[in-house]
Amino acid sequence: MADSRPALQLLTQVFSEQQLTHYSTLQTYLEEGGSIFALVEKGGQGLVRDFGVSPDDARQLLRRFNSMAIYLRRQFIEHSLYGSAKERRRASSGLLSMVQGPSFELLFKPQFDSLCPPQALESIASPVAYLIELMRWIEQRIEAASSDAGKLPLHDRRKDLKPLSVDFNAVHQSVSSVDIIVPVLEKFIDLAPENLEQAMIEARYPNGLPYYQHWVTVDTVARHHGLSVGSFAQHVSPSFPYFFQTQAWYGDVGPALAHASRLGPYQRRLLTEPAITSANSEAFYLQNFGAGEGAWEDLEKVPFFGERTKLDTLGLEALLSVRGFAPARSANVTYSSPTVPEEPESGRSGSVFLNASAHPAVHITGSGEGETYLHTLSVSPGNAAGLAHYDRMNRKLRLDQWLALPSEKVDALLVAAIKAEVRGGAPAGDWWITEQVVHALGLFQSLRERCECPVDDFAVFIDELSIYGRGEALSQFDQVFNDQGDYREPLKLDDGTFPIVPAPEVPDLTVSQLCSALGIDLQTYNYLAVAIAKAHGIAGDSLPRNLAIMSSFYRMVKLPRLLGITPVEGVLLLTVLGGELWLNGLAGVPLIHSSESDSPDALNLIHAMQLCVDWCADHDLPVLWMVQQVSSPSLLDTSLDAEGRLFEQLLNLLPGALLTHSAILMAGVPAMAGASWLELLGMQTILVESDGLVTSRPGTEAQYLEFAREQLNQAVTIGLGDQYELERPAIVERMLAVVLEARDAQVSVVKECLAVYTGVSAEQALEVLAWANSTVSRLLRQVLDRDLSSLDGRVKGRNAWTDPLLALLADVRRRSAVVAKLELGAVVLREYLDYGHKAWLDQDDKHAFTVRTLYYLTTLNRAFELSDQPAQTLLDYLREVNALPSPIGGHALRLAEQAASIRLAGFFDWSVQEVRECVSRFESAHKILKNLPQLDLLMRVRVLAARTGMDALTIFLMGGLPEEVDKPAYKEAAEHALLSLSESDRPLVTFTGDLKQLVTVTCLPDNTSVAAAPGEKITFMVTLKDSDGNPLSGVNVYWSAELGTIETKATNTEGVVLAEYIPGKVLGLDTPQYWLDLFEREHAPTVEVTIDKNNIHIPTRYLSPVPRGTVPPGQEVELYATIKDIHGNLAKNHPVRWLTTDMGGGQGTVVYRPDQSNTNQEGLARTFASSPTGGRFIITIYPEGPVTADFPPITFESEEPAP
Repeated sequence: MADSRPALQLLTQVFSEQQLTHYSTLQTYLEEGGSIFALVEKGGQGLVRDFGVSPDDARQLLRRFNSMAIYLRRQFIEHSLYGSAKERRRASSGLLSMVQGPSFELLFKPQFDSLCPPQALESIASPVAYLIELMRWIEQRIEAASSDAGKLPLHDRRKDLKPLSVDFNAVHQSVSSVDIIVPVLEKFIDLAPENLEQAMIEARYPNGLPYYQHWVTVDTVARHHGLSVGSFAQHVSPSFPYFFQTQAWYGDVGPALAHASRLGPYQRRLLTEPAITSANSEAFYLQNFGAGEGAWEDLEKVPFFGERTKLDTLGLEALLSVRGFAPARSANVTYSSPTVPEEPESGRSGSVFLNASAHPAVHITGSGEGETYLHTLSVSPGNAAGLAHYDRMNRKLRLDQWLALPSEKVDALLVAAIKAEVRGGAPAGDWWITEQVVHALGLFQSLRERCECPVDDFAVFIDELSIYGRGEALSQFDQVFNDQGDYREPLKLDDGTFPIVPAPEVPDLTVSQLCSALGIDLQTYNYLAVAIAKAHGIAGDSLPRNLAIMSSFYRMVKLPRLLGITPVEGVLLLTVLGGELWLNGLAGVPLIHSSESDSPDALNLIHAMQLCVDWCADHDLPVLWMVQQVSSPSLLDTSLDAEGRLFEQLLNLLPGALLTHSAILMAGVPAMAGASWLELLGMQTILVESDGLVTSRPGTEAQYLEFAREQLNQAVTIGLGDQYELERPAIVERMLAVVLEARDAQVSVVKECLAVYTGVSAEQALEVLAWANSTVSRLLRQVLDRDLSSLDGRVKGRNAWTDPLLALLADVRRRSAVVAKLELGAVVLREYLDYGHKAWLDQDDKHAFTVRTLYYLTTLNRAFELSDQPAQTLLDYLREVNALPSPIGGHALRLAEQAASIRLAGFFDWSVQEVRECVSRFESAHKILKNLPQLDLLMRVRVLAARTGMDALTIFLMGGLPEEVDKPAYKEAAEHALLSLSESDRPLVTFTGDLKQLVTVTCLPDNTSVAAAPGEKITFMVTLKDSDGNPLSGVNVYWSAELGTIETKATNTEGVVLAEYIPGKVLGLDTPQYWLDLFEREHAPTVEVTIDKNNIHIPTRYLSPVPRGTVPPGQEVELYATIKDIHGNLAKNHPVRWLTTDMGGGQGTVVYRPDQSNTNQEGLARTFASSPTGGRFIITIYPEGPVTADFPPITFESEEPAP
């Protein structure tokens, strides 16, 4: 039956009746009203799958259905844009009010009420409609058509899509790609971060893995600042620097070198893990080469091996050192086996590690013919020997990639390190990478980044020159010694000999070749040859021409030059730092200790040299100058004009400064009968010598004065006997004044002359003399006793070592050079000699001067430079912290630690928190910076923080990373490092602390005046509380007072201390000062020391005499009296009144000038009395208090005429 529906008509037009019979399901679907739009969406595959239509018929039918669907959809869209109902006409105006013309509304009749606004989200032509249609297309046409269960559907891969809100901003707002990407990544990362991190750690295929995010973060941040994580480890090491350690290393140098390799902990674990056993071979191949069951057997096939290792043909040939990369023997070397093998000697050069130094080595073979020809490796992964080779190749390939070096270069590094470790005690023949080999890689990376150290040179630094070429390239030995063309005789390693010190005018070919190849002169050669011969234990006068000796020459020339110094300076530097032991370690056969040892190995020595040279460069100290200053002083064979001028100046100025007999007599000292005071002092005392030199003594000035008085008293007793018993103290004082004047004059002469001689100031010169373990009197004695006729230039120079005076001057000169170079003030030297040598450096001998001494003096000088405050501020701090009571604990320790941190933060203009972070890392019971090693650590962190913008905590976290795996430590360090990188432009946090914030102090006296009498006192109550108001117990409160004494006491459990002010004999106002450890001094309330006003005593003998006769009219009588209390204290500035008693009972008067006054500073009250009426009177002095005193009666004649 015919159907008028277009879809059925289309179906009958396309298919015959026979075909319609086969496609009855499709015909039934359309007859029941099915939509062609659903058929179009199903597509050809849907028609085949759901209705059984053949693919060709489906495509034919689908083309027609698409055309019909497009037509119907266009008709629907057009129909929806206009309506059929007549709309109500609106009032028109103008021409349209007269004639109904055409318009859009009349022609198309649009339904504006049913249309959406422009750019609306619900528009069928909007981006939203396109997005929804696209998502439906993916779900229904792509994902639904896939049967692969391993593929991820869109919403499993992008779980952030469906939750997104589609609004106006999401559609129309402009955003950066970063704002889009970051939320997507965050959603992805938040799914399973721990599992993802662990998966990246455990994955080893491809061979760029494992990947440890936290290590990559810290290494990237360090690299951003031009450093390595190993540099951070060195900066925070308490034992850094290592070059003045006897063994040239410390326990934390291992992690520093491991981190300097830029290999993460899991990378190092992969390199150093035990060799794979046959039982684990399949798991090994799967994990490291991605070759599972059955596939790993194909690893010997070159195409498959290259695919799994990402090696092309040249890369594989370089790895195996075959074909164009095959090693070639040098024609100038005598080998142990003269026969050249047919196979490449890859196991002896180029690929030594992966072949374990075995021959024949792994190479490439082939089998088959024509298209079936297949290249294979000569080792099979199925046996134990092959497994070991694939294990080594696996490690080697990854290390090549991580170090970004050619294969042969990495092999040279590994071979040199492994051979050096074997010489240091490791088992021979293992040929596996160990921790010490990783440390060697770390040292190489450090030199590579700092000095652009070539791989071949570093290999010689720890091993020997290579005697194999590679392809067309000459061997390293020939490149160095035989690369001058063919016109001369080559240098051969034939075990012949050549002289250590060539005879004059007799040139030696080997020596000339050595000097020419290494660019050294004959003097440098002689210097090096002697050191190398001693290091190799050669006792004769010639050296063997072998590889070890040539390598030593190359090492001793190239290593110093790499560090920026000369070969001779390199030898001197090693000798100064560690003596022959250190020199022999590099001039001989280098080794690497496989376990801890008391002696340094090659890595320690090279690292120590690098650090020492860096230190000299940082402080602008030429290495040769530094070596000369820390070496024992010597006089070269040169003229001694400077010394001659010094002696001449001293001898010219000294006579006027010597103590003489006449000077003593002129001071008022009685003369002795027939004897000289100078001779007596020289014989009977050790204070003065017989020629007038005043001897110097150690100790303080007060101790010297006490000793001098004792000596002079003894001399006066002997010289004058008992007849001057009463005058002896005064004589001693007069004589002491003369002695001190002569001493000061002699000191002035010496320091002024030394200042001219050394080029430092006079005060510095005096301290330098004391530093050189000499004194003014000792120097002058040596000058006076010296035979100056022998001061004859070069003759004198040859005997310098036997002349103690010239040896002393040489020592003074070198120490003065240090003082001038470091700009050390006289105060710094005085503090160092007084107590600093022990407290700052833990150095018992204050006169010793070593590399360590110089290093920490430069540290102190750098500390002064880093601060805007005076150097005395830091010196005061060091003296105070080293004077803290011992033991100290509890609140006192906590307060001292806090105060110390605040003072250091103020000095360095740094955050208190940063200082506390540094101090908390000190290896001491008390977290208080007391010495220069601790100051050095603080300054290293301070400088690094200023350079990187990091805080101290981040620096310590990065520097404290362990060598082994510690996930929490690495994670914390990475988080802080990443934060510092994002805030690298922020300014360094500066000082904002205040000592007064730590403690609240109140000081209250129980009285403000006290009598200068036994048992009298004022009690100060001092209360200490912390910032939270809690009492501080056990804290010492120190006092100082001018007119009394107060003992130091500690606060009780209530934070209170009662300090008793005990007055002395001097009266007046006194403002005591009190302070806590490391705190500034505070003023206590002012108190007054007075007389005992209740016990004033005016003895009769203290009253002035009065006239015995009658005082004439108009005359005054001077009256005075000394007022004291019963303790003998003078009543100074004490109020006094004068009273009168008329003995005649009349009305006589006495006039006083003045009648009220105050006593003077001698306690004397004075007045002038007269009487206009005349009479006999008793005058009474009435000081303020309960006591009065009467003068004897005085009779005044009346001024009025008698009647």
